[in-house]
Amino acid sequence: MIQATDKNSIRAAVEQFGPAPGARAMLDMEKAAAEAAIASGTYIVWRLPPAPRDCTRVAPNSKCFCGHLAGSHTLKPRSFPCGACACKNYAFIPQRPEEVGEWWLPRRRGFDVRTWRAMCRCQHSHEDHDPNFRGCRACGCPNFSSNFLCIACDKHWEEHETIVESEQERRAERRPVGQDFMPLADTPDIQEIVFDPARQGPQKPMIAPKMPVKPERSVRLMMQARKKK
Repeated sequence: MIQATDKNSIRAAVEQFGPAPGARAMLDMEKAAAEAAIASGTYIVWRLPPAPRDCTRVAPNSKCFCGHLAGSHTLKPRSFPCGACACKNYAFIPQRPEEVGEWWLPRRRGFDVRTWRAMCRCQHSHEDHDPNFRGCRACGCPNFSSNFLCIACDKHWEEHETIVESEQERRAERRPVGQDFMPLADTPDIQEIVFDPARQGPQKPMIAPKMPVKPERSVRLMMQARKKK
C-alpha cells in the first residue's frame, strides 16, 4: 500500500515529468495485458504460487523464456505451446532491465535495451537455455538460476510460475478482476494522470546533454563479455 506522503510525491512527479521511459514501457505493457484479460475473461499472470498478489500481468507482447512473445504461443487447456519453436509451455521472463531493478542501465551511454537479456548465474541468458528442460546449451549448467530478483516480491525467477486462470477462478480466490485488474487501480488519481495525457499538466522537458556516440566503458565491457559467449 502506498502511504499518503509517498502518493503525493509520486503524483507531483508524474504531473510534472510523466513516467520515466522504462516505467512507461512497463505500464503500457501491463495495461495491454489487463485489457486483453478483461476482454477475453482469461487472466495470465506471473507470481509466487502461494502469494495473494500478482507480480506481473502477462501481455501478448510479454517475452517467454524461449525468446518468443506470448502472442506466438497458443492457449490450450493444460499447455501454452509456442508456434515458433519447440517450447511446450509459455514461461514469463523479464525483457527490460527495469523489471529486475536494473533501472540505471538504459541511462548508460550506448546501452541498447533491445539487446538486454535476463541472465542465469552461469552468465548465459535465458535464450542460451533449453526452453523445456532449462539446461544451458552453452556451458551445460543443469537449470536456469536467475542472477536477478523480481522487483515486486524480491524472489528469484525460478520461484515464480506463469498462471492462466479464468475470471471465475480469480473471483473465487478474491483476486482482482475487471477494472480492478488494471495497473495503478489502487491509486486511481495517479492512474488517471498516467494513462490520460489530457490530465497531465505542462511538463518540463528533461533535456539530456549531447553525448559522444562511443558507448561508455561499462557498456563496452558488457558487450565484449557477451560476444565472448
